[in-house]
Amino acid sequence: MSGPIRGCIATIALAFLSACNPVAPVVNIIAQAGTTGDKEKGITFYIGGAGPVGNVGSWDVPQGLAEAGYEGYVGAFTWQGLTHAGDQINLSRNKAKGAELAYEIRRYRRLNPHQQINLIALSAGTGIATFALEYLSDDIRVENVVYLGCSMSSSYDLTRALRRINGGLYVVHSTRDPILDKLVSRIGTVDRASGDEGIAGMIGFRYPENPSPQTEREYQKLHNVAWRYDFAEAGYEGGHTDATRRDFVRRYIAPVLLGRPEVLVGKPPEGFRRGEPLLDAGRPAPATRPAAEKQAEPPRTAAKSSDAGTPRSVKPAARSTRSRRPATRE
Repeated sequence: MSGPIRGCIATIALAFLSACNPVAPVVNIIAQAGTTGDKEKGITFYIGGAGPVGNVGSWDVPQGLAEAGYEGYVGAFTWQGLTHAGDQINLSRNKAKGAELAYEIRRYRRLNPHQQINLIALSAGTGIATFALEYLSDDIRVENVVYLGCSMSSSYDLTRALRRINGGLYVVHSTRDPILDKLVSRIGTVDRASGDEGIAGMIGFRYPENPSPQTEREYQKLHNVAWRYDFAEAGYEGGHTDATRRDFVRRYIAPVLLGRPEVLVGKPPEGFRRGEPLLDAGRPAPATRPAAEKQAEPPRTAAKSSDAGTPRSVKPAARSTRSRRPATRE
């Protein structure tokens, strides 16, 4: 049997086994086992990533929030199917799951009209969270939303989703994310856009072209938070699921829910005004990459063959893409 035929058979077998995966129900039960807190003191929905093991973080996220002093209920919203790729590309199913999450939010609000609702989402789960926000009626709002490893397009128009948020949408992103860089960039984003426009989990969200005054007002709630060195001390080194680790959740995500978002986003420089890009003086705005992350990454070194003992600094090459004004970060 030739190599190509064996490869084809192996691919078909893998797809069949994935479709018949018996692990998903067990993983969902485990995901619910990590819940903490009291629903009468608020609720935070954790929406994990794609596939039967997409709810990575469903234990660490609740525990990290609880250790930081968050007293509300924290539980996973299980939406995943049986394959990672299927969850990432099935837009109609994902929008239906977003509608289910919106129903859960409405039900909680009806029973607890004065308590805060928060969302924390990972990878493809950020698409489910966004669709849910868009399905909410005008009289229902959530307080804060945090996106980790977001596999949505950077150019997605968030206006409708932001309208349902009282506080802010915090998008933690990193160009070091291998899943977004190597996989999502090829198969497309969860909102079914090409990766060529940029992936939010790598470079943050951008403003829509020619925004209306209302869109500009809503986008003041958006905070793109680039990876920085101090994140690594809490276990987040820029990888796809690193930000769900308990220590990072306790030190950086929990403060957002507890009214101290500056711990995550950092304090703006003196004289900074909302709506202005956070850039170094004299340094031009990058086309695809927020300045903060560019500063955060260490310079690479390369030794000349003639002088191997003296390394020289080499700046990372900037990626090129269609230029758009980046959404600001505080």
